[in-house]
Amino acid sequence: MAHKENYIIKEFINGTLDKNFRLKISQEIKDIKQPDERKIMKNNSHKFDADAAWNKLQNRIKDQNSADTDNKKRGKSFYKLSKIAASVILIISISVSAYFILTSKSAINIQSDNILKTVTLPDGSLVTLNIHSHLSYPEKFAHNNRIIEFDGEAFFNISKNPKKPFIIKTDKARIKVLGTSFNVNTDKKKTEVVVKTGKVEFKNSSLIQNKVVLTPGEKGILSSGKIFKIKNKNPNYLSWKTHFFTYDNEKLKTIVSDINEAYQVNIMFKDGNIGEIVTGKTSFNNYNIETIIKIICETHHLKSTEEGKNIILSY
Repeated sequence: MAHKENYIIKEFINGTLDKNFRLKISQEIKDIKQPDERKIMKNNSHKFDADAAWNKLQNRIKDQNSADTDNKKRGKSFYKLSKIAASVILIISISVSAYFILTSKSAINIQSDNILKTVTLPDGSLVTLNIHSHLSYPEKFAHNNRIIEFDGEAFFNISKNPKKPFIIKTDKARIKVLGTSFNVNTDKKKTEVVVKTGKVEFKNSSLIQNKVVLTPGEKGILSSGKIFKIKNKNPNYLSWKTHFFTYDNEKLKTIVSDINEAYQVNIMFKDGNIGEIVTGKTSFNNYNIETIIKIICETHHLKSTEEGKNIILSY
């Protein structure tokens, strides 16, 4: 291929090609009926057939050669555009195929089950997983980015590297950072991100334009396809990790809910009115669960009894 055409392909892929010329090539790519590479990636996320991918690539090359012959009859300018468009598709196809070949056997999967786990990633970043969370990452990150997949809740402390953005893929969201610390919590209904340090780009995985940039003290929420940010008003968003709690005029039912989640216990009220008790300024600094229950009972004149796996608070 001529040097000029190689240059054009490189500029197109890098996104630095003249806007009008880029639109023309983009239209040519749409006209060449190719399968959606994103579907290929999705369908092969767990298993990759190298032979099938190679045969598909060979067929595309044959189709390109046939298209070259036909397009020459339609004029030199059109021929060059079509050739460049076909080449771009081939490059993308090879990249997708290579991605699966290189990563299908090297992914590391971590499941936290019933205990917290701290994982050190290949770049030195630290991830603390809450219970029942899943993390998947490669043995070695790519040369231009750091991509992982995640589900559940975790606190991320990311090593700074401006040349290699860190990208977290969840079921519904994409979270992009350069070097920062933040908490991610996902479930079937929503995804939440709270930033402790640095900046985080938080977006809907299906709508690229739908995104927000979060700074320290802000919370991003993705729910029902909509994404927005608010000021984080929950000082205990990391209590599941630190076991540090602080409250000011909070209802006892909220405190107990946080404690149940952090310590994986089941504290209940014999009388529902107990949960409506409003506490004054209260804090628990990494106490064990027995100490916390004793403080609550002595403060509010309650008593606790154990019934199976349940801890019952009553008058």
